[in-house]
Amino acid sequence: MKRLSCVFFAMVLMLSCVLTGCGKKEGDGLSITLSHQPYSHGLPSYIADVSGVFEENGLDVEILWFSGGNTQNEALGADEWEAGAYGSAPAIAAGIAYNAHIIGINVEDSVSIDYFVRPDSEIAKVKGQVEGHPDIYGTADSWRGKTILCATSTSVHFGLVATLSKLGLTQADVNIVHMDVPSAYAAFKAGEGDIVALWDPQSYQAEEEGWIKVSSGEAAGEEFPTVFIASEKAIEENWDGVYAWFKSYMSVCDTYINDNEGQAKHLLDMQLDNGINTTEELALRFVKDRTLPSLEKNIEYFSGEAGSRKMDAVMENVVDFFVEQGSYTAADKEKLFSGSFIDGQFIEALAKEKGLSMN
Repeated sequence: MKRLSCVFFAMVLMLSCVLTGCGKKEGDGLSITLSHQPYSHGLPSYIADVSGVFEENGLDVEILWFSGGNTQNEALGADEWEAGAYGSAPAIAAGIAYNAHIIGINVEDSVSIDYFVRPDSEIAKVKGQVEGHPDIYGTADSWRGKTILCATSTSVHFGLVATLSKLGLTQADVNIVHMDVPSAYAAFKAGEGDIVALWDPQSYQAEEEGWIKVSSGEAAGEEFPTVFIASEKAIEENWDGVYAWFKSYMSVCDTYINDNEGQAKHLLDMQLDNGINTTEELALRFVKDRTLPSLEKNIEYFSGEAGSRKMDAVMENVVDFFVEQGSYTAADKEKLFSGSFIDGQFIEALAKEKGLSMN
């Protein structure tokens, strides 16, 4: 009888621990599948993973690595991931196709996207002819009809649309061939295309090749940030997991935002792990060009009434570009901004936890 009583007591104790979370930290048992590219907006998640920050916050994470936003969205459509980060352009596509939500503002992308031609291109022979945008080379006539190697539905695609707009052109005036950025770099080096759309480190390598930068995100003069993204399903069914990820990510940003050397070390490892040929020097240049996001910046962009927030204005401008170019319709825009496409609930929750005001 004593032995049976002990067994019974042990079973009751075990059941009690299961029901009450005996011996667990707050947040234990959470899990999430993330979607990232091995660039600046993927770096804090990589650091959180290898340094144990996710584990400290009771979060079990799987990170899926992609070459660009287009392939990330294909995987999102197959329900393969729940949250992550990429550019404004793929976020718009995901919002329209899958009701995905932008839940925060990430690294500014205008500093990282560039458009190159070979030195003998007619575009490279003319500079300063685009009114208000002196760093865009060429004219409408010299760009018209050119074949452009570009990762569509990504930040380089939006920057290309912005450049064409400043020239008085649309996407219909050029021949855009979709390739992810590493492939586009290799193809252009092999002689394909007239213009190539790149981000770093490939843009740094393009400079070493002697190619001419004929436009950039900064030259086009538009703001297009990268963003935090979450699927509607994840928000509805795994809110705590999404929040634990966002909190962990912002914690890493707080730690490393002024530590370029520390960022560069992890960036080098992350990119080498993902087959990107880079160096310590390029990694340091990369992180110096991009400032990690802060909670304070997110509060600034997401404060206020829905529809009148700074983030609403930024994303509406990006959407308007694509509507004007014929990529999306006015109905697509209405669908985005009449719903929860710009979703500040995770920023509000973290601000509240930190004792920061959203006013």
